[in-house]
Amino acid sequence: NSSMSLAAVVVMCATALSPPVHRALSSASWRHTGPRIIANVDAPRRLALARFATVAAGAAITSATSADALVKGSTPPPKGAKRERQACSSVDECRELGDAREASLFEEIDASAIKVTSDGDRFFDMTVGTGGVEVRANTVASVRYRVLRQGKRSRDGLSGEASPIFSVGYGEDDDKVGDTIDLEIGSGQVAPALDAALRGMKPGGRRRINVRPERGWKLPDAQCLTTITDVTIVPTTRVQENDACFADNRLPSPSNFAAKRRMLRRYDESLIADVELVGVRTL
Repeated sequence: NSSMSLAAVVVMCATALSPPVHRALSSASWRHTGPRIIANVDAPRRLALARFATVAAGAAITSATSADALVKGSTPPPKGAKRERQACSSVDECRELGDAREASLFEEIDASAIKVTSDGDRFFDMTVGTGGVEVRANTVASVRYRVLRQGKRSRDGLSGEASPIFSVGYGEDDDKVGDTIDLEIGSGQVAPALDAALRGMKPGGRRRINVRPERGWKLPDAQCLTTITDVTIVPTTRVQENDACFADNRLPSPSNFAAKRRMLRRYDESLIADVELVGVRTL
């Protein structure tokens, strides 16, 4: 209440500047009558009250101005600042508008840029390398990489959003930025999709590879599924332990416990390997 606040300021001013006046004001009987404050005091006391009220009113006006400025500063933006919504008159038109907006946010790869190995592994070059020696059988490729989970908008298995599972060279797990690992091509130790799709790369290149489960870290069912004939389970039921089919000896592989747990939840689905080739040497 502005009137009551003004009265409080008057009393404080009186307290600080003049003890006699403070006593006079304190002994006065106050009553609030809307925008005015009336005190039952004699003429000298009323004069003193008027002087202090003038000072208090100035302080109140200054405070109100600051408060108003704060309120005005937090006002909502004008109506013209709202994002315009595109209208569509049919389901097909709305779908086309949605596809166009999605394409602008998650640009798909030109189909002509996607290449396929003889084993059906799809990849494309994000950056073409310019080094002199290319990856081939019996070479060692020094790489930085990310193994990524495909996002919902990754229609072609290579583009769109993706979330990392494990990596080397980016400081996201136990590694440091700039670290590399060596992959011996043709040795049988590298995940088949990477072993095939890295061939032909030159240093400085960056390639995205679609890794199907059987071409990545998933063992064949015959090696990891067990047939159980227990009477409590449907006869000849085949069951699989959580990590029985995970080929943890294939490179690259997770370097710590947390990364391995993430990989165990995703190794049986198609993934993306984003590989940057740092160097190549011949065995």
